[in-house]
Amino acid sequence: MRVYGVNSVVEALKAKKANKVYLATGNRRDRLERMARRAGVPIVYVPKEKLPPDSQGVAADISPIRYHDVDYLIELCLRKNSFLLFLDGVEDPRNLGAAIRTAEFFGCAGVVIPKRRAVQVNETVVKVSAGAALHVSIARDNITNALKKAKKFGIKVIGAELDGENIENADLTPPAALVIGGEDRGISQPVRKLCDFLVKIPGRGKVGSLNLSVAAGILMYEFSKSL
Repeated sequence: MRVYGVNSVVEALKAKKANKVYLATGNRRDRLERMARRAGVPIVYVPKEKLPPDSQGVAADISPIRYHDVDYLIELCLRKNSFLLFLDGVEDPRNLGAAIRTAEFFGCAGVVIPKRRAVQVNETVVKVSAGAALHVSIARDNITNALKKAKKFGIKVIGAELDGENIENADLTPPAALVIGGEDRGISQPVRKLCDFLVKIPGRGKVGSLNLSVAAGILMYEFSKSL
């Protein structure tokens, strides 16, 4: 997998996932060069036009994303007394990347995504996450089965839906799992049935909902206040 942009490449080097770094000729990136050399990662200088316009003149080949087992994420959640993020059918890689970045920022123990009918972690996800996808523990599994496992260990499951209770009044104490549905469909019925309760973000304007990644950020901020 190849990732682009300064933040993504810096985080790949920090996570020891970078195998080769590409820099546009004449593009001074002293910090990146020092990091790559310290890590023993080869640097290749290429003509600027060989890299995409939005790459900032920086790219890296990285090791494949390592997905974890859901049991490992549950163990992490319990050990850290934190929360997990379950994304039920997110299809836009930019939304997935933004949600992963926010999850890492707020100390989420891990992110669970479906194996099918949903976007997987790709170059766009890594870039939008500003490299956070290389630090957060991510699992791929059937969301319903994964939630059933989590509930067996006493992790309460909280779904985000427009007909839920005001999140400001909800009990978000960890260990907990936050479930967010896809862009168009919301949470699927089988997953909704597993939720201990539903929450919503109270709004005061005329627009009835928020972009998925924006909503995820607000929800995870509320969860982080209980950590």
